[in-house]
Amino acid sequence: MEQESSLADLVRMRLAGDVAGLCRATRSEVLDVRLGATTFLGGSTDSPEAVETLLACLRRGPRWQAAEALGRLREHRAVPGLLRMLAASRATHEQLEKPAVDALVAIGGPQVVRGLVELCGQLATGRGYWTVRVLDALAALRAPEAVTPLLAALWAYLPGRAERVLRTLGAIGDPRATSALLVLAHTPAPDSHVRRAAVTALHALPDIDWPTAHPWPSAETLLHAPQRDPDPETARLATALLSRTEDGRAHLWEVLRTAWHSPDHPDAPPHAVAAVCTHVAERPGLFAVPDPGEHHALLRHHLRASPVPTVRRAAARALAAYARVEASEALLEALSDAHISDAVADVIARLPKPPLRELQELLTDTHRTVAQRRGATRALGAAGHTAVAPVLLTLLTDDAAPTALRTAVADALGALRPPEATTPLAALAEDEEEPGTLRAHAVRALGLIGAPHTLPVVLACARSPHEAVRARAVAALGAFPVAEAARALGEIVTYSTGPHDTAPSSTPAEPHDTAPGTTPAEPHDAAPELARTALHALRRVGAPALPVLIALADGVDDLGEDLADRLVAALAAHPGAEATAVLVRLAAAPEPPWGAGRVEPGAGRLSTLRPAREAASLALTERGTPDCLTPLTSLLGPDSWFGAQEAAVRALLEIGAGEAHEHVLAYCRRATHFYGWHVEAVNAIAEARGVGLGP
Repeated sequence: MEQESSLADLVRMRLAGDVAGLCRATRSEVLDVRLGATTFLGGSTDSPEAVETLLACLRRGPRWQAAEALGRLREHRAVPGLLRMLAASRATHEQLEKPAVDALVAIGGPQVVRGLVELCGQLATGRGYWTVRVLDALAALRAPEAVTPLLAALWAYLPGRAERVLRTLGAIGDPRATSALLVLAHTPAPDSHVRRAAVTALHALPDIDWPTAHPWPSAETLLHAPQRDPDPETARLATALLSRTEDGRAHLWEVLRTAWHSPDHPDAPPHAVAAVCTHVAERPGLFAVPDPGEHHALLRHHLRASPVPTVRRAAARALAAYARVEASEALLEALSDAHISDAVADVIARLPKPPLRELQELLTDTHRTVAQRRGATRALGAAGHTAVAPVLLTLLTDDAAPTALRTAVADALGALRPPEATTPLAALAEDEEEPGTLRAHAVRALGLIGAPHTLPVVLACARSPHEAVRARAVAALGAFPVAEAARALGEIVTYSTGPHDTAPSSTPAEPHDTAPGTTPAEPHDAAPELARTALHALRRVGAPALPVLIALADGVDDLGEDLADRLVAALAAHPGAEATAVLVRLAAAPEPPWGAGRVEPGAGRLSTLRPAREAASLALTERGTPDCLTPLTSLLGPDSWFGAQEAAVRALLEIGAGEAHEHVLAYCRRATHFYGWHVEAVNAIAEARGVGLGP
């Protein structure tokens, strides 16, 4: 029998529910037939004949497929054979540990746990990959029986390879491991990953098992060291653990006190102080006390006096969450801190009742610092206080006002979106006498407002020789759902990924119509980022961008991997048949010859780039609608690569019964080799027709 027809016979047997035929096929002399038949039997239902055949295959082969099939069937009789397979693979190179472990985890139960626990004594002498599989299985099963042998194995793994054992103990979540984990968390180790893994495992313990009954020293004492560990994640987790108990929370406040009185004290390094403040901000109710005055004072002190901006930012968030209304005065004062002003402004805007009147007074008080007025402006915009718009417009057009303040005003107007702001913002964006940064923020605000009459201004700014203005304008074009904006963005993508000797003609001006001394061409190092921005903006434009995206798809090989993926994502956002046809064309593109390369635009070096076909194939799996039937079917031909074929099959299955299923079956009958998704497809169609494999 020919190989093709033998595989076609497997399809016929599955559609007929022929268990006996599939069982016979597991003994075929053709390897692909044996593999496919064994995999199909994993979809059987209450068929003793199928189970007996798979148990035999577990001994004689194909063992990998038999293990996977028995795991899908949750067949407990397979456990001894699977355990033997797993144990034997420890010293061999058959690499059967994956299907064995996956099947054992799927089956579960006491017998599986006992068998895996018995293997714990061999963990230290097994191959690394084998050990990882066994530990992952114990973690997935959350077997408390494994805790004692794992603790015994742990010491053989220290210090270099203990991390995986610690993860397993954390996943099991048994409090008996607590003492060992606390010791490892407390003890300095050459490998910081060990301490972090120990603290992570402790953090995974249920709250009900905390505080631990660990004898002296207390758990809180042992967690002092990891709370000040230089690794931010270790410090964060240790802080969260300490916050679970009253004694632990007392220590965290003591960290803040120590840093107040001795900023350089080793028991209260800045990152530990920041970790405490961050946790207070996240869980303020946990730290509630009848008289929080001292705690408020600690947070205010670190907000005002800490030499580290990270601590001051964290203290601002903590004070706002913990003191709420009482935090306003200190936060308003902190707006004058230029290093944290923006973060503080955002915190103020999120207060339950932002101090709007005080913020407006700060904004208009010319005796205040620029940082404080900027912060007040940002907070008013973020809080949505539209009543301040007239004041903001006055400041925007005040040439005597500091540029930094006017920049913040432009941002606030963009957040508030008052229609009357478009004219002064457009005038500012066009004025080349104004600082480029200020103009860039004005263009961004125009994009946020999205008034149609401002499009010509944004288009002109997209050709600006000033890099920041140009970048903001390109992003802003995404707010204009019209063909003119889409065409301009397409030209920017093409220009940014091509030769840099002419400027994009985004406006009626000529390509070289630039002021003397300016450079119309995009700097080589900024061009890819501008192209990314333009593609993102094209996606926001919506339907008018589709013709431009289709045109760009013709030159996808010139974009490079990252830009090609972004282009495909933008195309995939369009639901129609036209976009589907382009995705099909991209998915069906031939693979470049092995070792083929080309010069990536702007790179000046030879590189091999992955084509966009994989991204297009993945996008097609989301387009299972009847109008996609014909283009999807075209991907099932012999010239398409298998990734596109898999994507097409999955999408056709989404379309449903009828013609789509017939195309999938015809493709599977022609196959010369079955992957797992071939079997899944045939199974899905058989089940849709009500055909099972069993009595």
